[in-house]
Amino acid sequence: MAKASVDTLILGGTLLPMNMAGTILKDGGLAITGDRITDVDYCHRLKEKYTAEMTIDAQRTAIIPGLVDTYGHAGHGLIRGLYHPIHGWPAGHLYWHATTDQWWYAEAQLAATERLGFGVTTGASIIGSTPARTDSPIFAIRNAEAYSKVGIRAVLGVGPPDQFIPHIPTPWSGTHFEGGQWFERTFTHEDAVANSVEVIKKWHRGANGRIKIALAPAYLFGRHTNRGRFAYEYKPEDIPLMVERGEEMRELADLYEVQIHTHIFAGSVEFALENFGEETVDGLLGPDVVVAHGNGLSSREVEALGRNQCGVATAPSTAENVWYGYPPIMGLLEAGANVSISTDGSAPRFSFDIFKDIHRAMWHQWMIHGTQTVLPVGKALRMVTIDAARVLGMSDEIGSLEPGKKADVTLVNLDKPHLSPETFVPNLLAYYANGNDVDTVMVDGVILMEKREILSIDREKVMKLAREEAENAFDRVDLEKYKEADHNFWHGIHYEK
Repeated sequence: MAKASVDTLILGGTLLPMNMAGTILKDGGLAITGDRITDVDYCHRLKEKYTAEMTIDAQRTAIIPGLVDTYGHAGHGLIRGLYHPIHGWPAGHLYWHATTDQWWYAEAQLAATERLGFGVTTGASIIGSTPARTDSPIFAIRNAEAYSKVGIRAVLGVGPPDQFIPHIPTPWSGTHFEGGQWFERTFTHEDAVANSVEVIKKWHRGANGRIKIALAPAYLFGRHTNRGRFAYEYKPEDIPLMVERGEEMRELADLYEVQIHTHIFAGSVEFALENFGEETVDGLLGPDVVVAHGNGLSSREVEALGRNQCGVATAPSTAENVWYGYPPIMGLLEAGANVSISTDGSAPRFSFDIFKDIHRAMWHQWMIHGTQTVLPVGKALRMVTIDAARVLGMSDEIGSLEPGKKADVTLVNLDKPHLSPETFVPNLLAYYANGNDVDTVMVDGVILMEKREILSIDREKVMKLAREEAENAFDRVDLEKYKEADHNFWHGIHYEK
């Protein structure tokens, strides 16, 4: 019988397709035609069935779906390293008053390149609400252009600052550089919403479907409502406006068929249930709502998120784990929520290397439950692949290596001292691998990185532009307090005010 023709064969690695059966194929491979997976099988069978224009030798690699990072922030990549436990970091003022649209393009290009290098083929990034910019649509548009150029998938969150904790002084304003001059312009909630809608209309499902837009109200139910980490205390007269703003986001999300991406911490859902009412809360939530963090949630809050099948993007590396406690992953899963592991990259203290967060999330659950028998390795790996794709509403297209799905593939080089011998590959990936072990990455059947060389974009030019734009912004902001290195820094036992 004549062999069928395909575009690409990937042959010889240990294949973890992340299918429902939990298949592990030693000496497995993929057949790819166009942007889709044609077949998944053992190598000898693929060779018997197909001829290909290109064959990739995947020996001593793990063949896995492209990784999916469900939560990160735009802008942070150009201020990494500028964090002080007492002074904080310069994200707010610098973003609003010292950055240009080219700055946001440079940062997004850098972030997408970093993600690609770590095997992430789909990444969510919040460009609106907090702490970023939707005082004009241009900033999110430049983000979309950058991700499109690098070639990976992106879900970009746009939305207005929070009405009560806006992370920006009132009246709201942003400084713009146009016509060779800097000028300050005030804007309102209505302006930010209109700008967000413009971005949705221009870029949702853009770049052949690789770019999606989400609405990103910072705090759908308020923030830190029972912890007092901000000076603002919610009052009864605030409730109608909070409900109005939430329902506005829900109506827009339904109208434009986009997700809602918001932050929720301990007490927020309880606050809403008590002050908005259960019917209103259920009306705002749903499978299209992605909750970032979810730290310290009560059983009542877990039940509400699970009942509404919300997505939860836990972030094992962030300080919220110290402030509010770890997210109750096991309870959320049992309640019916879709849970993923994300980076919250790429600042103030962490990168887009999602491998580091897999075992960290597992460790946190061990600490909660006092046993290492919770959150098995295979489930944790699913939480950065197929489960993460489900959180972003994309599991019918990406997240697993199955016939008919998009050919988003990551090859991890196992021919490394810290990954040898090849004992049990899932454990090696979860406990020992890091982003720099990623060898080759494919999106839509197109190789974007091969043997660690990024093909879709010039990495050196990306970093050069990022450095230039960062320095331009730094010239407008005093950063010295974030870089204190006095005697106490080197010899003290804690930071001093």
